[in-house]
Amino acid sequence: MFTLKLAWRYAFSRSNRHRSATIVIMLGIAVGMLAIIIMLSLMNSLQSDLLDQVKSIESFHIQVTFPANESDARTVDDIVAALRVTAGVDQVYPLVNTQVLIQNPATNKSTTARLRIIDSSIWKTENPFSERALMVRGSYPAPLHIATGTALATKLALVLGDSVTMTVLGAGKTVVLAPTTITVTASGVFRTGLPEFDSSTLITDLNPLVSTIGSKRIMYGLYLEDRYTDNSKAVVRSIAETFPSATIRTWQQVNSAFYSALTLEKVLMYLFLFFMFIILAVNMKNASSRLLHVKQRELAILRAVGARKSTATRVFLGQTIIITVLGESLGIIAGVYLGRYIGNVFSWLNSIQYLFTRRDNLLLAYPFTTEVKAMEVTLIAISVLVLSLGFTYLGCRRLFRKEPMEMLYHD
Repeated sequence: MFTLKLAWRYAFSRSNRHRSATIVIMLGIAVGMLAIIIMLSLMNSLQSDLLDQVKSIESFHIQVTFPANESDARTVDDIVAALRVTAGVDQVYPLVNTQVLIQNPATNKSTTARLRIIDSSIWKTENPFSERALMVRGSYPAPLHIATGTALATKLALVLGDSVTMTVLGAGKTVVLAPTTITVTASGVFRTGLPEFDSSTLITDLNPLVSTIGSKRIMYGLYLEDRYTDNSKAVVRSIAETFPSATIRTWQQVNSAFYSALTLEKVLMYLFLFFMFIILAVNMKNASSRLLHVKQRELAILRAVGARKSTATRVFLGQTIIITVLGESLGIIAGVYLGRYIGNVFSWLNSIQYLFTRRDNLLLAYPFTTEVKAMEVTLIAISVLVLSLGFTYLGCRRLFRKEPMEMLYHD
């Protein structure tokens, strides 16, 4: 208790002539913690949002495909029913993804796109897709009607009610695939938040186009219960036991290149964080050296009145713990609070820029959110504390090489 009281007095006593240096070091640790927390929470949130959009909109949680003979032997309804009763599976949607050439005769504009043929109930039931897909204009696609992404609708200059033609490769009589031209009506425009999806995708109802495309090309998109979304091994194993010939791919496998890129980005982020720690460690070493230098008079007095080296070391280690923990606490509180309102902060900065330039900043206008992970913050805080204690201990060892009178003489 005596050591703790003395450490607090050396750190923040009003009679302490070096109190300002202690406060500056504490604020420096707080600012460093604040910067690290904001950076990590922003990166975690961006990656988490992007992955949620990809696995919910683009690829489903699991995709199941069957060989041609399996598709012939079972009806679509039978397969859907069998998949739906699998433990961990929430919803099942049969779908076909195929490339098409689409043309708008009203504007004579054409482009290639990805046609997703899927049961229209996906728009009306509660699922990850309907939660993220917003119908901007028009209505959900009925049979022989299409909904297009916002960017694709702009590219084709589509107006609701326009008749457009699609050229698609369907099942042929004399050849495996033959081009077929289909006329459909533009009934809606949607936005998902995935620019690649919105700029390249048309969505229509499963019937009657599935007969034109061919039932053998049907795959099954599965949405899993929340606890299985990122750990789907048990679900995959159950489906494989029910359908030994099926090809089962998780959303990580379907988006392997994209997922690998995000994983690499995460590694690079931690590498950047490692270099930030090196910079922080150098600054903390300098701060510890400065603090011990200005406190060497107190250390010499302790030694002169008979305090042991271990007692003096505990006093200064206690002082380091107090300063570091207070600085980290301030940084964590400020980081969590600022992260909660980071969108408002960026919006305010964007309004300031707009006031002078009359232009919005794309980065500041983005609706940022933060995701603070307690484990990461705890590891960072412990690492900073260990570094502080290590530098303080080494500094005390170095000062103990001098005699007390020598330190008082040079003070």
